[in-house]
This record gives sequence, C-alpha cells and structure tokens, in this order.
Amino acid sequence: MSFYAVDSVTFSYTGRNDLFKAISFSLEENECIGIVGANGSGKTTLAKLMMGILKPHNGDIYLEGGNTQDISLSEIGSKVGYVFQNPDKQLFCPTVQEQMEFSSKYGGANCADRADYYLELFDLAKLKSSSTLELSRGEKQRLALASVMSRNVRFVIMDEPTTGLDILRKQQLENCLLSLREEGKGYMLISHESGFMSRHTDRVMGLKPEGVEYLR
Repeated sequence: MSFYAVDSVTFSYTGRNDLFKAISFSLEENECIGIVGANGSGKTTLAKLMMGILKPHNGDIYLEGGNTQDISLSEIGSKVGYVFQNPDKQLFCPTVQEQMEFSSKYGGANCADRADYYLELFDLAKLKSSSTLELSRGEKQRLALASVMSRNVRFVIMDEPTTGLDILRKQQLENCLLSLREEGKGYMLISHESGFMSRHTDRVMGLKPEGVEYLR
C-alpha cells in the first residue's frame, strides 16, 4: 500500500473546464518527488487536494489507504506538513516564538527541542520575540518552513519553498531537505527552479491537463 495514491482525479474550479482530468500516481512515504508544470496547470491545486483542503470532483485520493474525503484535516496534518506558496496564509500567531510553540506542540515528545533546532537552522532564533507581521518575505518563508518541520510530520509538501530566499537561506533549506532524507522522511517539491529540483528529488512529474508525465 502506497503512502499516497491519487486515483483518476479530476478537478475544475468552474465546473465546466477541467484544470486536470483523471490524473493518477502514487507516492511512498520516504520518496522525494518534484512537480513541475506551466503557470495555471494546477500544481498548487493538486497540493491542496492531497491535503484535503479541496475535494476532487471525480476520483479519489488515499492517504495510507484511507480516502482523504473521509479523513479530518487535523488527522491529515498530523501526518503531512504543507508549506504554502504564500507564507502570510500560514502565519497567524503574534510572534515568531508563539508560532513555533503552536506548531511544535503537535509534534509529540521533544517538541520544544525541535522548535529550537529549526529556529537555529533557519537563522530565526534572534527573532523569537519579533512580530510575524514585521518579518520580511524571506523571514516569513523560513518561519513557515521551520514551523512545519518542527511538527515531526512524516511527509512534507512544499509549494515554491525557495521564494524569497537568498543563496545562504537556500543552502539552509537544502540542509533541511538532506536531514529529512536521513530521517527516512519524504517530500513533494513544487518549484520552478530546475537545478534545485534535480538535486533534491528522486523523480520529477510534469502536470498537464490530460494527466501527469514522468520527466525523470
């Protein structure tokens, strides 16, 4: 049984023109996969479908054998972390410290240690008392990544995670991805950066209206 199984999924925002039709693929828990496609091809929509935020019009998505339409968002979120393309949609606590405390408390034992670890990893420890509203775009992106990683989820979906990151911060993200691999955890990357994608994924899928194409 695959960790994720996308079975003949069709989705449309208008109810008339399908964004994609009858796409199918499966992912293993420790697999590192990339998703590419033209702007508007539905990459972010696919991620939201996999997280249960959106529901397929036809077809089904299974997480460890359970249909995501029958699983609560909180249960999906306990297994799969989702880093939004826009970090403003993910950060809701007044300060950096409170955001990390809220996220990491769902990660079980050693949650405080994990929160501190990721704050250090993404160079955010010095901003613990800062307002999340006053952070730069890059700092918000790093905080969104840190808060998701601290929850100790088993699989992570990242939508354009390099947005707003300079060379140093991208290296920190790459170190984080390497750590996930070492821990035996998988992830799905949505990114336009082909070099970054090729270094950190086992295979790459191209998303098209008629389905998915394996590019590597």
